[in-house]
Amino acid sequence: MEQISGILNSIRKNWQSFTFLLVVLLIYIFILSPFSNEGFLGRLLFLGFYLIFLSSGINLLNKKRRTGIFVIFLIAPFLILLADIFFLLPRLVLGADLFIITYCVWLGSIILKRTFFKGHITAHRIEGAIIVYLLTALIFALIYHIIFLLYGHSAFKGLINYERSEFMYFSLTTLTTVGYGDITPVNQIARSLANLEALNGQLYPAILIARLVSMEFDTSKNE
Repeated sequence: MEQISGILNSIRKNWQSFTFLLVVLLIYIFILSPFSNEGFLGRLLFLGFYLIFLSSGINLLNKKRRTGIFVIFLIAPFLILLADIFFLLPRLVLGADLFIITYCVWLGSIILKRTFFKGHITAHRIEGAIIVYLLTALIFALIYHIIFLLYGHSAFKGLINYERSEFMYFSLTTLTTVGYGDITPVNQIARSLANLEALNGQLYPAILIARLVSMEFDTSKNE
């Protein structure tokens, strides 16, 4: 019985670790998103991703407010995404996007705080930094999707299927400053956000590396 309890505790600990959260993001961004559409199965996969994504990150949030956060960021979006599977209403999609953006911003700020906490640089910190970088791409992708929902097809040129996966692709190419040019923002808000994301994509790695090296140097010096 104690052995089973130990195994369950180990699974729970790994489920709520930076490593698991990073793996979930990588699978969604580079496997599920590019190769799934927003048909019934695609929307079902997105719902499943969100539930796993939330459950793996909820333990990092404030313990005192965890119950309220659980209700706000799990039950409400779950009902919205579930309704979207059957009714396909743009307002439902927009509402789900806003919930997920808010959660990602909150989660990212907490992970950054833990990443830059005093101490030696570990693999745990590196994973946290990568998670924040991927969360940034996801946040901007959902914002672009919202702009599309509000302004229609004229907001972007080069889109093929107008799904979240295309905005995820556009967000990553913008964040990494690759800029293939196959998809271009036309809407003024989208253009401004694309510039902001590209700037963030250049500054974040540079500042991150400088900060981590400085922290490791200071920690080693004080020992």
